[in-house]
Amino acid sequence: MMQQKCPSIPAVFAGADVFITGGSGFMGKVLIEKLLRSCPQIARVFVLMRAKRGKSLDERLKTITDGVLFDVLKGSNPDALRKIHPIEGDCTQLKLGMAAESMERMREVRFVFHAAASVRFDDPLKDAILINTRSTREVLDWAKTLPKLRAVVHISTTYCNPERMRVEEKIYPAKMDWREAIRMAESFDTAMLETVKEKLTQFAPNTYTYTKGLAEQICHEYRDDVPLVVFRPSIVTNAESEPLVGWVDNFNGPIGLLLGCASGVVRAGLLDLEKRINCIPVDVSIKAIIVAAWKRATLDAPGTLSVYNSAAEPEKTINYGMMLYDGKVLFDRTPLCNMLWAPGGTTTSNKYFFYLLFFCCQLLPALFVDALLRVAGRAPFLLKLNRKIFDAQVSLRYFMNNEWVFTNENFKQLEHTLMKEDRKDFSTNFFLCGMMEYYASAILGGRRYLLKEPDENIADALKKYRRLRVLNYALKGTMVCLIVYYIYSRYLV
Repeated sequence: MMQQKCPSIPAVFAGADVFITGGSGFMGKVLIEKLLRSCPQIARVFVLMRAKRGKSLDERLKTITDGVLFDVLKGSNPDALRKIHPIEGDCTQLKLGMAAESMERMREVRFVFHAAASVRFDDPLKDAILINTRSTREVLDWAKTLPKLRAVVHISTTYCNPERMRVEEKIYPAKMDWREAIRMAESFDTAMLETVKEKLTQFAPNTYTYTKGLAEQICHEYRDDVPLVVFRPSIVTNAESEPLVGWVDNFNGPIGLLLGCASGVVRAGLLDLEKRINCIPVDVSIKAIIVAAWKRATLDAPGTLSVYNSAAEPEKTINYGMMLYDGKVLFDRTPLCNMLWAPGGTTTSNKYFFYLLFFCCQLLPALFVDALLRVAGRAPFLLKLNRKIFDAQVSLRYFMNNEWVFTNENFKQLEHTLMKEDRKDFSTNFFLCGMMEYYASAILGGRRYLLKEPDENIADALKKYRRLRVLNYALKGTMVCLIVYYIYSRYLV
């Protein structure tokens, strides 16, 4: 238990300027909202944002803060939004693309959260190095110039060493010198690097995890120059409790699979049902990030590089088979109103059998439905959607057919370092009501926030679900009868 002389988290952030990269992303949005809501005396929150054609930075920021995620904050402290200051920049550029005036304006920054990354698994190696690796060097080089700096949190991933099935809370040996990787990305064009990508990455499953691993090497080398923390979330999923139960803004991770199954579109899965999936709610991870920054600023010794695996222990994980089974049970309670067919399908870990299943169960029906849409004068969409589903499943194959154990003693210890007055707002305990209840709220959250389906239409969705289920059974029965009739007439008569 901490001594009382240690200041609370809101006290440490009171009057502090904060700088955030990746503020428009899933975790970045939640981080901004949580800092403003639970550290009300915070000074300014600078958010690095790229200029987009036709939209000013203030318009881009308004698009973020107009979302339902900020409704609770607006209700309790609407003036807090004025503390957010967009800074024009680009993580793919040197010095983060920031102007000298912007850097001077942020001289008082005390806390830096580097959350920007491209999570696309199929990014060319050149692009991935520039945004995931070089940007980390640029952030740390700039952070070294801040006279009042107290902590930098580099947000990594538990999968940055995916060849290791047991991942400890430490920095692992480099697969390549990060300086050489950056030099090659700066010197060679995209096509040149792609020709040698497999050899350079030692056949890594994708460029995202590889370049995030290189970024951790940079953190290791800068540990004496900057008060650093490496924070590794596992698969980040819907908010468990705050600010909105079940909130999510993307289809990544298990929620995309569950909603795809619930809609009746995903009917072939490339995964091993016995492998366990490791998920962490986004609000839990964000609270832990803030606690880790506070701990680095108040307790950790100089030169310390704490690594936190923000991941669930084995007893808080389930395998894909159980997740899909629970999902089916939950679909019976809260089906989607816009489902195309009754949920169902087949999974396999054999990629060739998956190709066959996908062709028969998804591509052929998609071609048929799109043809009907064209005849009806409506725009076809199902074939294009299935292409995305296929690409996603193939790119995730390595992760859905393997299982990892992440040691998380440092992460769990964050809960015990909390001051008594901080436990209400920053406790990192999770799945307190059970995993089934969490996934129920996650599906409902996906329904509300991703598919924009109001809770009021659940009763109508249930009626549609029952009709489609009857049609599904009738179609299967008809097909069985036709097959039996064909065999009988062809071979037995």
